[in-house]
Amino acid sequence: MRMLELIKFADLFTISNLACGLLSIFLATEGHPGWASGFLLLAVLFDSLDGKIAALLHQQNLFGKQLDSLADLVSFGVAPAFLYFSIDSHHWLKTLILIVFVTCGMLRLARYNISRTNAFEGVPITVNGLLFPALFLISSFLPQSVNIWPAIFCCKVS
Repeated sequence: MRMLELIKFADLFTISNLACGLLSIFLATEGHPGWASGFLLLAVLFDSLDGKIAALLHQQNLFGKQLDSLADLVSFGVAPAFLYFSIDSHHWLKTLILIVFVTCGMLRLARYNISRTNAFEGVPITVNGLLFPALFLISSFLPQSVNIWPAIFCCKVS
């Protein structure tokens, strides 16, 4: 089957989620954490719309579910890790925490994809798209608050 035949209208919102996650990573890498945070919020918007539109248009399928999880891993796993990595000093332990955070996000999404129900255990990874921009905003007023981010990443692992 050709790739374009697999993509439904709702999947364009999932692809937009991914694009926002990638833009967040690129902007964080270039030293623009405010813009990076903004694109995380935009990714949340697209992520919330893709499922609603898929249900409305009866376009829910396994391909779309896989796309959604892959986009979510980038936007709400990798991008928040890059955001933090771009604004705080580097230390091997902090880097290890970020690797574990992203890995656990990937494992939880994979578990969700093979589960027989649509119920999600724990807090969905999408919450990171709201949490870390909020933390960045707080850090703009209280720069020392960045010091608690590693603990928050650790809490999100469980």
